[in-house]
Amino acid sequence: MSEAWFHLKKVAELSAIVLLVLTAAAAAPDDRDPAAQSPASSDTQAPAAETPQQAAAPQTPPPPPSRFSLAAELNHRLPPWLRFDAEYEARLEAGFSGSPFGANSADTYFLNRIRIGLTVQPARWLKFHLEGQDVRAFGKKPPRTSGFYDLYDLRQGYMEIGNTEDGTIALRAGRQIFYWGEGRLVADSRWSLPGRSFDAVRATLRHDGYRLDAFAASVVQILPAANSGFSRPRFGNNIHGLYGGIEKLVPQSLIEPYVFWRIGARVTGEDKKLGNLNFKAFGARAVGKLPRGFDYGVEVVGERGKVASSRFTAWAGHWVLGHTWQHALKPRFFGEYNYATGDNNPTDGKVQTFDVIYPSAHLKWGETDQVGWRNIHDLRASFEFVPAKNWTASANYHAYWLANTHDGLYAANGSLVIPRVAAGTAGHWVGQEADAQAAHKFTSGLELGAGVGHIFPGTFIKLASAGHGYTYPYVMIIYTF
Repeated sequence: MSEAWFHLKKVAELSAIVLLVLTAAAAAPDDRDPAAQSPASSDTQAPAAETPQQAAAPQTPPPPPSRFSLAAELNHRLPPWLRFDAEYEARLEAGFSGSPFGANSADTYFLNRIRIGLTVQPARWLKFHLEGQDVRAFGKKPPRTSGFYDLYDLRQGYMEIGNTEDGTIALRAGRQIFYWGEGRLVADSRWSLPGRSFDAVRATLRHDGYRLDAFAASVVQILPAANSGFSRPRFGNNIHGLYGGIEKLVPQSLIEPYVFWRIGARVTGEDKKLGNLNFKAFGARAVGKLPRGFDYGVEVVGERGKVASSRFTAWAGHWVLGHTWQHALKPRFFGEYNYATGDNNPTDGKVQTFDVIYPSAHLKWGETDQVGWRNIHDLRASFEFVPAKNWTASANYHAYWLANTHDGLYAANGSLVIPRVAAGTAGHWVGQEADAQAAHKFTSGLELGAGVGHIFPGTFIKLASAGHGYTYPYVMIIYTF
């Protein structure tokens, strides 16, 4: 009872602060020049260098929005140091419930999410940001999990000194989101409507094409079962890291070396005894453009440490080569290969299955998300194009093999989909996936999208599970207020 009263009190205090700010803003006289209120583009040039006195002064109000937007209309009438934003997203999709690749495991449901943000920026070098969200799934079969529900929660709440995105030096502390590189290891989970937040401290240094971020974080544990207060950090389950950026070493390329330190509690080693998780991931990512319309991407990472009393060693790689043609449709074709180690023996005291940590994995290894960057060989061929203005479309093909036949099949989020066949008798061949997606952005702030993916079972799926194919279709809508 005392804990519930504590959360209720905190919500009431936050609501009172927001109400006072809005009341003061509404009562402030609107003494702007009427001529400045004529319709104009919302794009503005970067401000010129300013003195410390100018930096501390109130900012100039933005011009009126070029399209109707509730948030923009509200912001246009508020002082420049106070800003609101909001977004609604809904997705109708056909996932599965129960045993994967089963004959009667289909589960169709309607996902809804609303996010509302508040930014208070009293000076150019100081910012406070709050973002709340509510996520629900209608028609979803039980159980209720954090991948589909997050009721009345605080997604972000931080203070920032400087500018983390493009400033020379900055510090951000509080609940925030990360998206390092392409999001393969530590990132906000963008396809999952609740997403992923971190209670963290992040420091950023940037100079002349070089960047270094240092952070210490604990992932936020979403409480999906009921509205039982704000989600909590998972203390003792931490991720720390250094993430660099080098822009000028190789022409038209970006190199990003990094190290992540993952710490967890109450995990089981291969001897079945409880212990701690403690390992480091050392990696580097490089992306860039080549002559004649070609582009490339490479990421390689190795992991070393302990899983309880078991020794842990694993590695993974990602390689892609693409080509874009000079055409109105902007067609791009790329081929890709992904690899991640698997475990050879569940009783030898050595864990070798690659750990994806906290990924944003959707569409990287297929639309269905039933295959991930663990114990896998993945060959991918993709074609992207722009059929018309504000349209995007793509089609993908994947072929999958287990890296080690003595390990299981893992989903994009890292969870186990099909347990290992320890004897290795189910073979390497997992199967194939074909998928397609299309989306259109309207000038009104509305975005519509649809896609479908299908897995064609291979030998391993047929022998180690019920063996049926799996189709995942979706239709989505996003509206930015």
